[in-house]
Amino acid sequence: MKTRTIPAMLIAFCSVLNAADQEDDPLRFAKILGDNMVLQQQKPITLWGWARPGAAVNVTLTQDAALGQAATDELGSPPDANKDNGEYSVAMRYVERNPPKLETQVLKTRADNEGRWSVKFPPARASFQPTWILAESGEQLVVAQNVLIGEIWICAGQSNMGWGNFNRKDREAASADFPGLRYVAWEDSWYKPLTDVRKNISWQECSPQTAQRFSAVPYLYGTFLHRYLKVPVGIINVARGGTLGQTWCLREELDSIDNTLMNTVLAEHDAETAVWDDSLQVAGLMAEWEQSCDVARAEHAKKVAAAQTDGKEEPRLRLPKKPDDARAGWSPPAGLFNATVMPIRRLALRGVLYYQGENNNFMRWTRYESTFPKVAVSFRKAFGDESLPFGCISQPGWGTFGIDPEVATIAEGYAIIRDIQRRALKDDPNADMIATYPTGNSYIHPGEKLPVAEYASLWALAKVYGKEVVHRGNEFTEMKKTDGKLHLFFDQDPVVHERWKHIENNAAWQVLPMPREGKAPIEGFIIAGADRRWYPADVRQTKVDDKWCIELSSDLVPEPVAARYGWANWPTGNLVGRERIPVPTFRTDNWPIPEGMNYSPEAKKISEDKIKALRETAQRQALDRKIRQMQMDLPALERDLNQGNARAQIESKLRRIEAVLNEFETDPWLSRQLAGYDAEFSGKLKALRERVAELKNN
Repeated sequence: MKTRTIPAMLIAFCSVLNAADQEDDPLRFAKILGDNMVLQQQKPITLWGWARPGAAVNVTLTQDAALGQAATDELGSPPDANKDNGEYSVAMRYVERNPPKLETQVLKTRADNEGRWSVKFPPARASFQPTWILAESGEQLVVAQNVLIGEIWICAGQSNMGWGNFNRKDREAASADFPGLRYVAWEDSWYKPLTDVRKNISWQECSPQTAQRFSAVPYLYGTFLHRYLKVPVGIINVARGGTLGQTWCLREELDSIDNTLMNTVLAEHDAETAVWDDSLQVAGLMAEWEQSCDVARAEHAKKVAAAQTDGKEEPRLRLPKKPDDARAGWSPPAGLFNATVMPIRRLALRGVLYYQGENNNFMRWTRYESTFPKVAVSFRKAFGDESLPFGCISQPGWGTFGIDPEVATIAEGYAIIRDIQRRALKDDPNADMIATYPTGNSYIHPGEKLPVAEYASLWALAKVYGKEVVHRGNEFTEMKKTDGKLHLFFDQDPVVHERWKHIENNAAWQVLPMPREGKAPIEGFIIAGADRRWYPADVRQTKVDDKWCIELSSDLVPEPVAARYGWANWPTGNLVGRERIPVPTFRTDNWPIPEGMNYSPEAKKISEDKIKALRETAQRQALDRKIRQMQMDLPALERDLNQGNARAQIESKLRRIEAVLNEFETDPWLSRQLAGYDAEFSGKLKALRERVAELKNN
């Protein structure tokens, strides 16, 4: 970095310095403040950094090109990547008429005893006009150039937020010429809150070249907002794959959770990190590791000698894994929040987009019940904004499609995670759960990311920016029980409601969610009686008290008391609102969920054994339900076979029954389960198959 005596409003490039560098060149910005960044519009602009303790610091915010360029020229500008090299090229640029003018402003401050300084400029309006941030202290200068003013969003979560590939990426990224869209990403973890980002980070302009390296959902979300709002957008992506909800919380919020599970998790984490704060204990760990490596080498030498004697291939040397520093774990309590969110908490931003929960699916959903509600609270406390918007993208479909409802309600972790998110956010006016389950498949990282980002951006446009766009599917509001049936009522997206409210006698399709496939059966509903056994529901649209609703019933549930929709890892639910936006999954009951815990081998085994027993019971219940349903359906089909033109429809039902009967012979698990039933059971199945054959040949 160049240093020299300068005019009062010059600056240098935002240097990336470690604490060890401060004696040589102490003046610097916080690492999140740098070239190509976006500053949040319409909120006070806080800028901060470090200098010599007690040093005076002058900070300038300007769009004066002469002043800004003079500063960068003084320090030696980097090569201009857009400089004309004589070759033909095309670049998209913005035409900004009557842009708001940002007057040059200078604020003076002084570094504290630890060298930290901070200034706060008044709010500014969004603009594509290049902006410079200049800081000067004595002969020291720093500059951040090509800064814009617009909208900033933090994207946090795990791999589906960090995933870079998505369907249609090749042609989408090839046209990603959006210099007003800026992106920065890093991941890090530490056991205590950091004052600054530890990694070298840099903001990138979006171009066909840089977009290839952007994560899919943050990039697509940013482009949707950028093109609709027509303002610069900055995306800060701090997602890390395989993380738990606990790592995206303030430690003080985790400490406030009053249950044995989280107390145990936190105590164990503190004990592990304390070891790494003690140099003697660390030396002991390393000595034990070196000793185990020596033992492994000696044993390997014996195996090599034996292999040579026998004329066999020599085995590979496998050394024990070196102990990891527990203070920088992959997903410890508050770890990523400490290392990625806390260092930038002074930055003004518009909101948080959060996409996490998959890893809590794996026997960790019980802790998620306590930790997820703390995530939004933690972000809001860190940034000092109790109404900070928080959009939570729920899990896509994953796993086995069409699983029996009896089994799905035992331990389908994604269903439980979605339910926890829905309940935690349902009364929060500045947050929402964004349903995405139709975008999934049998891969835990589905490539269909464009609709995910679209649903998220519609939520932001409607709820954060007040735009009149349809942003969600219908949501369940009320259930009534009448004559052995359940009647579910739904609200509407506000824009859809406004569109149809003037019609006295709406049709069902104007007010109710409808099947994605058009005039198709509604799928995804299950119901249960007081015995809490779940059954697939027969579904139809009807009116109760002159209001359209969805009616649920089952011949096997004479007195239903509860309903669930989309309750599975990969839901069969096909309901959508207007604009084909999915109806969120939900349940009307508050019955206990089986525990899923794995914070220790002992806890994991206890949970797994309980769930295994529950699942086996559920599988037997599913088997029993299929047989009972067939026994009820066959007489009715036989009665109706020759009435009117129903034969083709009845034959279709007979084929489905026959397929279920075939399962008993072809499915290994079902075949084993049949042996546990009474001796008459095989005879009943044989009689059912014979009746189906007779009806088909009638």
